[in-house]
Amino acid sequence: MRNKEQEMAWRKVMEACMEDVKHHFDDIQQAIEFGCYIQPDNYFASYIFATDSQLETARQSGLTEQINSYHREQLIKRHYPIEGIKDCTFASQEECDREFGGNWYYYFK
Repeated sequence: MRNKEQEMAWRKVMEACMEDVKHHFDDIQQAIEFGCYIQPDNYFASYIFATDSQLETARQSGLTEQINSYHREQLIKRHYPIEGIKDCTFASQEECDREFGGNWYYYFK
């Protein structure tokens, strides 16, 4: 049987974590999460850079690793279930616009 209250609590933890990450790292344009909170590991979070070149620079400089580490720390700090804590992904708005007309659902599908 599903526990709607628990699902909402997990979703709120994820949303708070993503807000913290966005505020901590100025280069992030937005954060997107997709998933179903029936199980805490049925989600993923992605942090979006404005351009392909910004994303590439972040990868080369180690910024994406720092963001990923901070993301995981925030989930742990908020007591998100350990089995659901995993690496985040990264993308650029420029690529989503170019390849999928800005539709993130199709980008991640």
